[in-house]
Amino acid sequence: MGLFSCKAVAYLQGVSVSASINTLVAISVDRALAICSPMRCQFTSRTCRGIILVIWTFSLVITLPWAIFFKLDNIGNSDAQVCVDLWPSKDIEKLYFVFANLFMCYLLPLTIISVCYILIFHKVWWRQLPGEEQTQRVNIMVHQSKLKVIKMLLIVVVLFASSWLPLYALFARVKLGNVTEGEQRLLHIAVPVAQWLGSSNSCINPILYAFFNNKFRAGFKVGCNP
Repeated sequence: MGLFSCKAVAYLQGVSVSASINTLVAISVDRALAICSPMRCQFTSRTCRGIILVIWTFSLVITLPWAIFFKLDNIGNSDAQVCVDLWPSKDIEKLYFVFANLFMCYLLPLTIISVCYILIFHKVWWRQLPGEEQTQRVNIMVHQSKLKVIKMLLIVVVLFASSWLPLYALFARVKLGNVTEGEQRLLHIAVPVAQWLGSSNSCINPILYAFFNNKFRAGFKVGCNP
């Protein structure tokens, strides 16, 4: 594989995971501000470019230790080599995982996303239509619309948490526990699957929003049945 490929693949995987997660955080913050403070918080294209730059800079920096500590290690007494992360000490490895990976790239983003959608839920649920007193039919339609929004927000949070949980649970087992030889063989299969599951969350969200959008579904049906 080569030392460069060993470091590059590990580093870019970490960068892509961090950037993907923090992009979802930025989107949730943008939605919350747009709904809760639409007049005061209006992002320009320049602001959006700045946010994207911050996300990628943060991701490149926080995963930099992966590029440093991933190295080629010999398997036993043979000439065969495997790409592994070799840290100066176990304590540094655990500290980096808990703070930089588990907290900064999962627990904190999950908390921010949850808070943003709670604020959106509160704003949508208590919002009243302007004008005269609403009829019973209008009240029913508004209530159904609110329930649909709440259902979508809940699904978004649950999908984010459940999509990334397997990967971080596996990493926690590796970094904070003593992995047996049998578990090690299983991890070679489970980790790539967990990485795919986590990354799939970014493409699930647009599908989810489209599913809850009546106009999109109607247009999609027309497109499929010309």
